[in-house]
Amino acid sequence: MKVDAEVKSRVLELHKIINEHSYNYHSLDNPTIEDSEYDAFFNELLELETKYPSLSYSHSPTQRVGSEPLEGFNKVDHLTPMLSLENAFNTKDLEDFNKRILERLISQTEVNFSCEPKLDGIAVNLIYKKGYLYQATTRGDGKIGEDITHNIRTVSSIPLSFRESKIKAPSLIEIRGEVFIDTKDFKEINNKAKFNSEKIFANPRNAAAGSLRQLDPRVAASRPLKFFAHGMGSIDFGKGTSPKTQKEVFDSYASWGLPINPLAEQANDINECISYFKKIEGLRVQLPYEIDGVVFKVNSFKMQESLGQVSRAPRWAIARKFPAEVGSTKVKSITVQVGRVGSITPVAEFEPLNIGGVVVSHASIHNFDEIERLDVREGDTVQIKRAGDVIPQIIKVDLSKRKKDSHKVETPNTCPSCNSKLVKLESEAILRCNAGTNCPAQKTESIRHYVSRNALNIDGLGERIIELLVKKELISDFSDLYTLKKKDLLGLEGFAEKSASKLLTSIENSKETTLSRFIYALGIREVGEATALNLSLNFQYINKFLLASKEELIEINDIGPIAADHIFNYLSKKGNQNQIKKLLKLGIQLQEVKIQSDNLFSSKVVVITGSFNNIARSQLKEELIRSGARVSSTVSSRTDYLIAGEKPGSKLKKALDLGIEVLEEDNVLRILKQ
Repeated sequence: MKVDAEVKSRVLELHKIINEHSYNYHSLDNPTIEDSEYDAFFNELLELETKYPSLSYSHSPTQRVGSEPLEGFNKVDHLTPMLSLENAFNTKDLEDFNKRILERLISQTEVNFSCEPKLDGIAVNLIYKKGYLYQATTRGDGKIGEDITHNIRTVSSIPLSFRESKIKAPSLIEIRGEVFIDTKDFKEINNKAKFNSEKIFANPRNAAAGSLRQLDPRVAASRPLKFFAHGMGSIDFGKGTSPKTQKEVFDSYASWGLPINPLAEQANDINECISYFKKIEGLRVQLPYEIDGVVFKVNSFKMQESLGQVSRAPRWAIARKFPAEVGSTKVKSITVQVGRVGSITPVAEFEPLNIGGVVVSHASIHNFDEIERLDVREGDTVQIKRAGDVIPQIIKVDLSKRKKDSHKVETPNTCPSCNSKLVKLESEAILRCNAGTNCPAQKTESIRHYVSRNALNIDGLGERIIELLVKKELISDFSDLYTLKKKDLLGLEGFAEKSASKLLTSIENSKETTLSRFIYALGIREVGEATALNLSLNFQYINKFLLASKEELIEINDIGPIAADHIFNYLSKKGNQNQIKKLLKLGIQLQEVKIQSDNLFSSKVVVITGSFNNIARSQLKEELIRSGARVSSTVSSRTDYLIAGEKPGSKLKKALDLGIEVLEEDNVLRILKQ
């Protein structure tokens, strides 16, 4: 059907009218028209789109209403990682954070900060292209999330397209923020669920997460989800000017129609940050939503770039957490848990206790020295706190309520899983079982680690299923996963044709992975994700890694003598070598680690100093390692090149004194691109 220009103009006008009033209502909490008027505009648009399907655009306000359910969630790589935040639990932690910043920013005596409440919601990443919502994903593991665009489109406070603004919209931008549910709305959701004999949610965060983790967007559309934007990932302004501060980002977001927490403020120094925290702490109980702390970020992006990041967290931001909430309950039992690498941890089970909206019933007591210090016993009444509002912890025993016939908890001599003798090293506070995978508990935990999200990422293999597979002797190590047959699974409780096929497909898909994920999945002591990446970049091939000497390991940046010992000892065991070779025979394919070896930096020792305009320090470091360089943190006579950015500091002077060649950013980037 041919569309009249006047009709098209009216449709676009209705977009503008409806979006403007939605912004006033949902973002500013300041409605300017009656609901009946809004409904009239909405229905008019709906009728025109029904009559003229070609005018039903993906960014239309009518597209917020849930569409048909999806079959599954697609994995999506974030353009830039969604990092975690370092935590501060007291004023001294904040002051130390400020001190570290000033030590790194040598020429600065004071730093401005952006301050905002830390919502207890679900982190999401929104991608807008040319001002239109293109994609939305969950945080996931920080590098890879799940596509939830179908659900995010239903959140009224998230614009499907930017408002007209004097501030030019970029051609592409990643907007980070938090999806949450107000406390009042959460209570209404649970009241309705109770009335309908449906499952109730433990807290607003779970309700928000449950809403976004739905394949059917009509569920999310029925929930009162809200959103505050708080950060930025990748941005492409073309020839335009990108924001230079966090404040400029917030100003841009507000002008484009994105909701910003109205309590966000600027602080001129760390003392103002401390005052801001006290203010928000006092307001906490009055707020319509749950928060678990306050986030402070260095305001200047140039300073952020100079500060860089550690493995999974930026050096320029910190979350000041509220003091943990405390509750009282009775200990039912104290049992022993065996960890993946043999650590023996006492765990207290107590009568369920609601702390800060979360029901807890277990707490780790770290080690048996801690049990002795607390003198906690079965049957005791204890005080529990959620450390950092997350991990339950016993802080005190109420001795006035202790029964006279109570008995001290005895430190075990043997492993509760395999009966091996336990050992305790002088350098450690914990007991260990050294039976390795001959211990059923360690076997189960090591397989759990191998299949976990950041390792081989095998969906559908939870603790219960792994324990069942081990108990039925269907698996005893990693390689057995790849010999499982459908008939093996169909004989187990909880498996049907579809679920068995799904698990086997997930196992098959895990065969293609990266060397760093594979090394991490092996579960070597002291080898986390960052160390696994370092190992993969340095050795490039699994066969070279298997032949690594202790000296080679110690030479790798960020790997100390203790970690090198654990890695070397792991590789020295014939059983571990055979396990890895068996996995490769069964079809594990490791993607090639691409490292250039025919350039200026190959086999050279390189030091980086200062800040850079066109590349993050962490990215530059990784690119150099991929080019065959060994990146060091200190300048010495062994240094081949110093790469100097802006404000290079004392390293530049030392390099010049030693006659070391100094390279500038533009030259380095040109060499890396060759």
